[in-house]
Amino acid sequence: MPDFNATLLREKFIIRDTMPSHLTDQELVVALSNRLVLPLQSRNKETQETFVVRAQNMHSCVRLGAQIARDFQVNGSLLNRPLPFNWEQAWHTVTKGYEETWNKRQWACVYHNGKIIYETEKENRHLFLDVIEQCDARNKDTYDRSLAIAEDAFKHAGKLVTIQHDSNIALIVNVSKEEGKCGIILRGPDKTTTFNFTVRTDSVDHPLEISHCLSAAAAFLEGIQLAFFIGMTRQKLAYELISDSSEEALRAHDAAGQLSRVKKAIGQFEEMFTVHYRPEAPDFNDLTKEASAYARKILNAEIVSKIEDGEKTGWIA
Repeated sequence: MPDFNATLLREKFIIRDTMPSHLTDQELVVALSNRLVLPLQSRNKETQETFVVRAQNMHSCVRLGAQIARDFQVNGSLLNRPLPFNWEQAWHTVTKGYEETWNKRQWACVYHNGKIIYETEKENRHLFLDVIEQCDARNKDTYDRSLAIAEDAFKHAGKLVTIQHDSNIALIVNVSKEEGKCGIILRGPDKTTTFNFTVRTDSVDHPLEISHCLSAAAAFLEGIQLAFFIGMTRQKLAYELISDSSEEALRAHDAAGQLSRVKKAIGQFEEMFTVHYRPEAPDFNDLTKEASAYARKILNAEIVSKIEDGEKTGWIA
């Protein structure tokens, strides 16, 4: 298997109109996205296709990438085949269950050479992201150069804008024939840490594939997010800020079930391969407790602030 290297970026683009034509014109536009570039090669290196996956959240972006990589390795080219790749089925596999039920803002888009080859809910995706991918396809040097090209494109269209690009790495994946390495950046409420895992296999029956590493990384990314949401919501319930029948509480209940499924998927991954963590893998129960502690801190601060405001205005005697 040819070596595979990919990075997941969390991105924010801020587009400012430097010369609004009217005071009511929107002067600031923000476009958010997660971006994963998939450079895929067949085992004989004769077929090569590169896809860019963008999505609303990190784990769905990586999971869709895993679906694409898996089908490419099994069936070859996604773009030139008698029976087209079933994009809708791939997306349904990624989002079915918890994500489909509770995340109404979710979206995904896949590009090849700057052109959209698959997209979900267009209304949830900022179309500026399409412009960036078109500019990146025209410029093969560096991704950052695409911003200047995009600004020039707006200028030729009679619009003077400045584009600010903020990005940070969320995941690094390297896979060779012998092993896979993943580095995940864990961003908590109070600190940012990194953990890595290395995966190997000696079994001919279970060869290591790119999709295995991507799927495992997506499970960790989702588990971290779920643990944070569950911990925050449990503290709100403890403070009686929301009821047991509220939508947020019902979602947290389903999130706990989804977290159990994520843990099971990671367990199956560890049974199939030899996995080493450095430092240890995140404990989702500990992350949930940390999120509850963080919620207590910010909620207590809000309560104190409201009491002090009430005293100042005379509402509290």
